[in-house]
Amino acid sequence: MDLDVLLSSDTNELKHIVTVNAEIFAYAHENPAFQEILKHTVNTIDGRVVWQMCSLIYPGRPVRKMSGSDFIYNLADHAARHGERMFLLGADPEANKGALDALRTKYPDLDIVGYSPVFSANIKDQEWNESILGKIADFRPTHLVVCFGPMKQEMWIAQNSNLVFRMGVRCAYGLGGTLDFVSGRKKRAPRWTQRVGVEWLYRVFTESGRVRRTAKMFKMPYFAFRYFGHEYKLIPAPEHSVPLK
Repeated sequence: MDLDVLLSSDTNELKHIVTVNAEIFAYAHENPAFQEILKHTVNTIDGRVVWQMCSLIYPGRPVRKMSGSDFIYNLADHAARHGERMFLLGADPEANKGALDALRTKYPDLDIVGYSPVFSANIKDQEWNESILGKIADFRPTHLVVCFGPMKQEMWIAQNSNLVFRMGVRCAYGLGGTLDFVSGRKKRAPRWTQRVGVEWLYRVFTESGRVRRTAKMFKMPYFAFRYFGHEYKLIPAPEHSVPLK
């Protein structure tokens, strides 16, 4: 899909875009509610493992990898060129402000604000949601970037999709730890590790507490084989017009 089409605000309902990596793939197979959400979102490929799997499943088709840390610059450029507002929600205050400063410097015409709410494990907390939605309602952005971490951010967007649409939001994106990279608080893995698909290994050694999340991605091949095995069994055997001898 062309980027301008993907990011287009010409829609009569909220366009929820998910950058699917191995971790999100595994979560979707462990959590039925999350899996149901992903059936109604626009899903892009984020991660070499998912890209390789899709390339095998759809040979001959142009399959494009689009990490959130790169995608946010495409989004900012699009919003600046079209005069559309952009809102960054999530990450800690330092990363949120740093990302705002970096994007304003790179795209001087971009109309962008951000908000880092206090942490809440419960996405249904009324006071927490009121503080967030109040900020969004005041600014009325076209594009909403939510960085609460995988699954939590997608479930929050789905929970509030109708509300934020009435506040002017047309496209919402779950971009995980992207603001940490944009702000410079965390360094991206070297390009060669991204090309060969071992960016996860770099992050294990450079980010504390990453081991458990990285372990999640190793469940993806199991879920992939189980899914396609199930689909294969559902394909009816061909009927023969002439009996076999």
